[in-house]
Amino acid sequence: MKNSDLIFELLDISKSVPLTVHEMAEQMVVTFHPVHQKSERLNRFSARLKEAFIDLGVTVLPWEEAFRDDEPDKVKEGVIIIEQGEGADDQLAIRKVSSLYHNPVVNIMDASPPIPENPTLQETLDSIVGVLAWNLAHVPIFLEEDRWTICTMNGAVIECNNPANPKEDILHSLIPKLAAQVMPPKRDEIIYRENKFDAEKMGYSSYINDFMEAAKIWRDNGLMLAHTSIEDLEYRNRFYKRIVSQYLDHRTGMSYGFLVKQLPTVVKPAMEGASTHWKNGRMLRREGEKLYATVFALDKYWKIEIPDIWLLSTRSGCNKTDLNPRRDILRLGLKDGEITLDVPPESSKKECRPSYDTYAILAHATGNLIVASILKALHPDASFTESLQENGLSISHWHGYPNEDFPLPGYTLHGFTNPPVSCSTPQSAAYAFNGKFVSMKRHNGDYSSYRGDIHVEPHHGTNITGSMTLAESASWVDEMHEMELPAKA
Repeated sequence: MKNSDLIFELLDISKSVPLTVHEMAEQMVVTFHPVHQKSERLNRFSARLKEAFIDLGVTVLPWEEAFRDDEPDKVKEGVIIIEQGEGADDQLAIRKVSSLYHNPVVNIMDASPPIPENPTLQETLDSIVGVLAWNLAHVPIFLEEDRWTICTMNGAVIECNNPANPKEDILHSLIPKLAAQVMPPKRDEIIYRENKFDAEKMGYSSYINDFMEAAKIWRDNGLMLAHTSIEDLEYRNRFYKRIVSQYLDHRTGMSYGFLVKQLPTVVKPAMEGASTHWKNGRMLRREGEKLYATVFALDKYWKIEIPDIWLLSTRSGCNKTDLNPRRDILRLGLKDGEITLDVPPESSKKECRPSYDTYAILAHATGNLIVASILKALHPDASFTESLQENGLSISHWHGYPNEDFPLPGYTLHGFTNPPVSCSTPQSAAYAFNGKFVSMKRHNGDYSSYRGDIHVEPHHGTNITGSMTLAESASWVDEMHEMELPAKA
């Protein structure tokens, strides 16, 4: 059993989740849609793509065999559809999917990416999202003479420079985008509570002030991507606009990044030598009213008491750089093992949709609690544990990367070599959770100086977790950006 099994069990995610690129390839099933457009470049690349898929162990179904028995005009759930060229309105692959989430569509186009010259991060994102909305594809691929480019909904632009031999890029860049499927929590998987949360009345005013200060710093430096409204996009017709709205759970648009404050909690010291063979092979066990987990860290097994975990978090879809605290900051938690969301005073259950980062946020918070528990057992003076108990911890996500030439004292970098999955995938939660133990083990020096971790998500962004406030984290990123150091991720 692996530590990732624990976070999947806590979040009620299937354990059959592939975590390596080769495991992902072996579980993938694809089919090639009838060709919309032909060109020598398109035909050649599509043939190489199919050949690479087969070589890497991907199951490639003939188009005629990809359909459901009960709905002959719909492709089976779990099958990825590859489209070649731009199709007519009534011939797009999106009309054949059984599920918007479980039938990713890849659209290969003989064109340059429609991104303006010297774009801002926001202009890049808006350009990509515009293509997705027009072609109803989850992942567009653009072919040029000497390169091919993969784009994704979270703003990633991955340039691959060997179209004549694309197998390695297909394995390490494209397959993770397709096999690690986006799966935000469903509404019925979340316990919503209204009239239970008022930050000011509950004594959280200092934390709210930190949110507001951080939002201003991110707004001034322009590094936290703003809201992209679906009303500003161009669609082929109203039917396709409704599809985009449905995919986004009827949000008014997409926002990127998040600000989270993990609230203080009592941390019990971990116990060494926990059994890994609990009932039914599960890594969680209840003893009376208490919940315990078993993990492997620092070359030992540990038994950890898992209390309720609570966080203040920005609301999904809000503008993270222009917050209304009574509408845009909610309370999120794992209460009695259930994902629980307390609605802000001036918002509503309808407005508080599950974030695409919910799983990753809760994985970070759970990992923080476990690390603090282990450190309390080994190093009672560990500052990380003290911070969680006394002041809580901050978690910030932005679509940029740290630089190893601009280190943050007490924080450890990890994640550079993980497969580049999108947000809201089970894998993103696993990498966030597993990274806590990697970071703790990599720390160089006395654990009294350990303050947190910087988790890089390739092709996606970065999470800073630890003792700094949200404003301090934003200021560090701002200072790093002003130094104009080239990012290495």
